Amino acid sequence: MKKIIYNTILLILVFSALSLKAQNEALQRYWDDVDFSDTTMVGSQTMADKLVSFFYSFTDGDEQRFDSLSIEGLGVVLDKAKVNMRMYEYVLEFSLNGYSSMGRDKVTEYLLNYPQLAEGEINMDEGMRLDSITEPYQKVRVGAKAPDVLGVTIDGLDYHLYDSKAERVIIVFWSTDCEYCHDFLVQIRKHLNLKSDYELVTFALAENQEEAVATVKKMRLPGYHFFDDLRWDSKPFLDYHVTSTPMVLVLDAKHNIVCKPYDWYELKEWLNRNN
Repeated sequence: MKKIIYNTILLILVFSALSLKAQNEALQRYWDDVDFSDTTMVGSQTMADKLVSFFYSFTDGDEQRFDSLSIEGLGVVLDKAKVNMRMYEYVLEFSLNGYSSMGRDKVTEYLLNYPQLAEGEINMDEGMRLDSITEPYQKVRVGAKAPDVLGVTIDGLDYHLYDSKAERVIIVFWSTDCEYCHDFLVQIRKHLNLKSDYELVTFALAENQEEAVATVKKMRLPGYHFFDDLRWDSKPFLDYHVTSTPMVLVLDAKHNIVCKPYDWYELKEWLNRNN
């Protein structure tokens, strides 16, 4: 792990100091030592570590730059990976998981369009495998109608998302042992009117329902709150393809997903643009 962190930091420093032309050349050279036709590399720790270092090399504090450089970098690696469709599938799925967890909608949208693959370049079986990888992400991409939610809250209230008349619904998947999740929820409670302008719906990962109830009460959260002993395997977590917490979605009055913010500041910026 220390070696990965060291290599990533070194790559970030070197990459950010290069000119645009030099960066483009560096993107190409980074993969010179990888044989993408070697199927033993698929799913290997070596390949995973190299991908993580590669993607984090684009982190320099500039949000727009991060997205554009990530897309450019993904284009390079996926173009090389398509010599072996198993490798392409692996890189695509690995990248989708990472960038969707970070809330990078622009990058995720780019990946969902199968970069570097021209029409007719793959056969039907390969296309079906790619579709099976992207289907869970397609269901919760910005612009899609959110999966329905139907159940009884930890307070014993019946709730049906599609019956909600709220102009905006904020859905949050969170963990009771995640301080970052707590902070995000508290910021939402402090800065948004959750009794009239927004409807808050949360799904907790907790040891038991009592812990979920106590934590919601401690944070003084209004809204509708759910807990299921199945945790990650509960229907809402599976329907929304939740791979990490917090995961936050903003829905409009028609229950379409209009924003998937990574943190409170990104949500605040989106709300400022759209209010």
